[in-house]
Amino acid sequence: MVRLKPIIIILLSALVLILPACTPDVVPELEVIMYGTDAEAEPETLKLSNEFLDLEFFSDTAQIALTDKASGAVWRSSPEGVETDVLADGITKQTMLSQFTVSYADYTGTGMSLNNYRYSVERSLYEYAEVDGGIEVNYTVGDIAREFKIPIAAPEWRLKEFTDKMERADSRRIDDTYRLVDINKLRPSDNKDELLALYPTLAEEKIYILRDSLKDAGKEAAETILYSYGYTDEDWTEDMARYGVTSEADKPVFNVTLRYELDGNSLKVSVPFEKISYRSNYPITDIQLLPFFGAGGMEDEGYLFVPDGSGALINFNNGRQNQLAYNVNMYGWDEAMYRDAIITDTKAAYPVYGIYNNGNTAVCIIEDGSAYSSVRADVSGRNCSYNSVSASFKMLHSASMDVSSKSDRAVIMYEKVLPAGEQISMRIVPCKEPGYVGMAKEYRNYLLEKHGDFVGNTTEEVPIAVELIGSVTKTQHRLGIPFDLPLKLTSYEEAKVIIDEIAQYGWANAQIKATGFFNGGVDHTTPDKIRTISELGSGSGFESVVAAADNWGYKLYLDGNFMFVMPGNIFGGFSVNSDAARFISRERVEQLAFTPIWYGEALEQQNTLYLSRPAYMNDIIDKFTAEASKYNINGISFRSLGYKLAGDYYEKRLVSREASMNMQAAKLAQLASEGKSTLIPYGSAYASPYATFVTDIPVTDQAYGITDVPVPFYQIALHSYVPYTGKAINLAEDYSLYLLKAIEGGAGLYFSFFKEQTAVLQELGAYSEYYSNEYDKWVGDADKLYKDFKRDFTGLFNQTIEGHEILADMVTVTEYADGTKVYVNTNSFDYNEGGITVPAMNYYVERS
Repeated sequence: MVRLKPIIIILLSALVLILPACTPDVVPELEVIMYGTDAEAEPETLKLSNEFLDLEFFSDTAQIALTDKASGAVWRSSPEGVETDVLADGITKQTMLSQFTVSYADYTGTGMSLNNYRYSVERSLYEYAEVDGGIEVNYTVGDIAREFKIPIAAPEWRLKEFTDKMERADSRRIDDTYRLVDINKLRPSDNKDELLALYPTLAEEKIYILRDSLKDAGKEAAETILYSYGYTDEDWTEDMARYGVTSEADKPVFNVTLRYELDGNSLKVSVPFEKISYRSNYPITDIQLLPFFGAGGMEDEGYLFVPDGSGALINFNNGRQNQLAYNVNMYGWDEAMYRDAIITDTKAAYPVYGIYNNGNTAVCIIEDGSAYSSVRADVSGRNCSYNSVSASFKMLHSASMDVSSKSDRAVIMYEKVLPAGEQISMRIVPCKEPGYVGMAKEYRNYLLEKHGDFVGNTTEEVPIAVELIGSVTKTQHRLGIPFDLPLKLTSYEEAKVIIDEIAQYGWANAQIKATGFFNGGVDHTTPDKIRTISELGSGSGFESVVAAADNWGYKLYLDGNFMFVMPGNIFGGFSVNSDAARFISRERVEQLAFTPIWYGEALEQQNTLYLSRPAYMNDIIDKFTAEASKYNINGISFRSLGYKLAGDYYEKRLVSREASMNMQAAKLAQLASEGKSTLIPYGSAYASPYATFVTDIPVTDQAYGITDVPVPFYQIALHSYVPYTGKAINLAEDYSLYLLKAIEGGAGLYFSFFKEQTAVLQELGAYSEYYSNEYDKWVGDADKLYKDFKRDFTGLFNQTIEGHEILADMVTVTEYADGTKVYVNTNSFDYNEGGITVPAMNYYVERS
């Protein structure tokens, strides 16, 4: 095989990524390499092979084909028959033939995209080779203009050295190529000052300047003529240096390297950041990888799996092309990126998507760079005849700058460089078992191989969590002066009594989440210290709560918000100046409340909380755990960690979102190694393996118009390895439906209580999420529900889920390792089939 070398190297002076009207900051120079391959060379196929897979790379198209040896299934990076797709326009066809697309921004912040088929492969601007057991393909992507070796400008005497020797026709061609400019005879449209700035000698002599309207054919003809009369490369270099001008067009050009390697039963595709280059005027904003890998056509049968909530399927050719295409951010919005409205807060808890196509199944697990990723999916009929799902990755981030009150011109600021030492990568795994269950099992195997045993201790008992809310903030007057003071919802003594009562009811192994029990209540001050709340009782009363939980063998978790923190004061606490994370614009990040009425910022913000920078967050977690140990508390409930994720884009201490994610995971791992118990909400994949208990896990999908049916994918992957529940049952919008979806996915129970009557909150205009928390009204129903779960599901929670099937519309069956089957019917009528009857809005357990 021939190793193809770079043919041109262009050094770009990347002086600034802050666009016009900002003070420029110097950044490292970027090197954009013009890779090239011989378009006339005989095409070749590079092959990789192991026990499980064969990979072929086709040199003429840069496409790949992955063969699963066990099934014989072939997965291609581009669908066959693209050129005959009557529904696809030219750009879509190019994308279907591409391995990736690059998105970038211009000086206005407007985003545009280039696909690597048209702007690299068709132009032979790529190079490939086998490297360290893998295949690496280096691409130059861009609208590359040919460079003609004729001077952009030259003094009259200089050009006459050649034209005086020319025949009349050739001399006339050169005269048509250039315009002779005389400073004393300028056109009305000429800018004298600008011309003198570009060509200072114009003040003393006439200068030939290349005509702006000249086409490539004219440039090529002039180049041929000049060189035929003795013009040389040395002459061209000298003439180009005379005025410090360049002929290189200011167009977007990018280097991207894709590496393919086989690792066991998976194909790993990676893009190292160190091999991404771009011109400073066109910062790279997104990369979409393998946009049509494994795509299903209109004659195929199957579905796309997307990580929507618990999981969702998009059936091939479902006719929903009039709905918005699926596009969901991994781990939600980056909290350090500004937004002025929330219409739909898209979020995925685990970086996985997959394809089931004509009986064959492949799952894609996003590995490195998952914090930058989003999953996109669309069905046939909108832009083409294929159903596709893929991952896109956010590269550089931006922010709008206010630079002058006298101008409304938008100024966009970007990060200067990509994070050092990082990459994006994903694993494509052909599955042993078909469908979404097979995908979930492969993901389970991946998690177990990566993390070993999870920290969570699953038992056959019903996983149950009970949140007790101590106090919230209420504006109260003292001597006519308004103060924000704690409003008691559950005193320490009342909390102790509740713990004793649920123990006497027989609730085993309960996880007690104490929210609003210190530092002023739910919206607490900086949690670097723990101060009890006098409105709830004395310090000894607080200790009695801890003792009661310990007495009954319950774990007590003191709930704190370490990510969004209230400003401190002159005596200490959170410093807005030094401890807050920042946008790229250097503004400090506040947590804003948004209204569901007009989707923008709420007119009244409840409290001003700031996003803490990642290092500070870890520091106060350490201080908090040390403080909690003084009360014999070793459990921490994290309100945001594992649920929300953010980078810190302050250039002096920049932390990427991926690095921030890894810091969160490392902190949870450290706490586990120290014997601390942790309770996290939502259960994002980077946090769940290190958590003792997970609440608020998504138990159904988010019901986007393009999806067809929810499935408990994440639960199949996690069940028996970490105890989890959905959201608090008494706070669910549709109690009955939510409970059944929780049962379908093998979730435990979660309740949120306080002792006071709900009426005490009604005049606050806030905390409406707690309107169903009244303990005395709920505890009877909660106890009945617990006893039902104990009777029907004990013994299942420490078993893996081995099967799940959609039996009919809104009827499912979940099968556990011992053969037990749990049928769930969310219809308003009974389900009767095969001797099984499942009542309307109910479940049925069939023990093996």
